[in-house]
Amino acid sequence: MKICLLFITVIYTVIGQQLKFDTTLLPSDATTDSIKHVVNELLDAISTSDSSKAAKLVLKEGHVMRVSQRSGDKKISFRSNRTFIEETGSRTAEILERMWNPVIIYRGDIAVAWTTYDLHINGKFSHCGAETFNLVRKDNTWLISDWAYTVEPNNCDESPLGPYPNKK
Repeated sequence: MKICLLFITVIYTVIGQQLKFDTTLLPSDATTDSIKHVVNELLDAISTSDSSKAAKLVLKEGHVMRVSQRSGDKKISFRSNRTFIEETGSRTAEILERMWNPVIIYRGDIAVAWTTYDLHINGKFSHCGAETFNLVRKDNTWLISDWAYTVEPNNCDESPLGPYPNKK
């Protein structure tokens, strides 16, 4: 069921259509804010190569799906959240991943966050795309169970966050 939801969430991107959202579907409240916080914390863990932080935000039994659209070819790949955690801690490149305009939907103890993002490696733009996160509330804490993202180096609008903030 979880994998099916991931496929449904990104199917429009896979078939070449773009979805654009300018606002969140639900008004901001304590729940949507806490879901957004978990997603932001995961992006921070990715940007700081902090595998300990990442491990606290995801269910290890979950999966990551990547839809890469480089060189005109579309490639779909999967990895476990366990592998993601290991790779996050062993990365040596400087990463900055930024998201904007998240769409957050929840009911009870499940939630979906969909957002656009850009990724910069060693101070240079790499790609943009869409990300979707499936979350579950466990012991009163939101955790990311499964997530998917697209890699689109040539299909990017200007980020509303502005250009990459060069740290050097």
